[in-house]
Amino acid sequence: MKYVTFLVLVLSLGLSACKKYRLNQPAYLNFSWNFFNNSQVNSKVIIESGQFYIDQLSIDGKRTEGQDVEINQNLPYLQTSFYSSGSLGLSLDIPVGEYTDFQVSLNVNNTVSPCLLLKGHYDNGTDLIPIVIQWSSSKKLDFKNLNGFTLKKKKDYKITLGTDISKLLSTISSNQWEMAAISNEQGIPTIVIKDSYNAGIYQEIDEQLAKSLILTVE
Repeated sequence: MKYVTFLVLVLSLGLSACKKYRLNQPAYLNFSWNFFNNSQVNSKVIIESGQFYIDQLSIDGKRTEGQDVEINQNLPYLQTSFYSSGSLGLSLDIPVGEYTDFQVSLNVNNTVSPCLLLKGHYDNGTDLIPIVIQWSSSKKLDFKNLNGFTLKKKKDYKITLGTDISKLLSTISSNQWEMAAISNEQGIPTIVIKDSYNAGIYQEIDEQLAKSLILTVE
């Protein structure tokens, strides 16, 4: 009887170790950027590109099996530019599994100002006027996936981070855009939006920023 009990214990430990090993196998994540719902059908504003200075990427994930996943990766403090459907030049490995909650956070550091910037244009019916939206304060950008997904062993996955432009600009009226002050940036008339210029528009956009962030997995 003791032998049988010992054998069961050994088998249980073996299966547990095997399961733990399986759940620690890596999948490969490659990060890209996109602008979602970015159309002049509902707005005269189009956002085309951006840049930020980030010094850390963090991942928090919950799986149906295995421990929660927490990853913090320090990044070289460099300017990162992004465009629609463009790579961010970031990648990392992550444990496999069926994820029910998944969040990617980027820490925007304000050692350089502006530390976060979006560029686009406003169509006033006659001309396309450049738009620049600038942030000078540090921010933690949290991108959450609303649907569960499964990562398989040694498979490559595309993680797309981005902004829902329709939501980001949802509270700005056509009249606000028409009345926005225009600055000459390097000799080019430009609508500059920051905390000290067109401040009312800036505050509304800033309040919508966190709500507009999107994460998709392919």
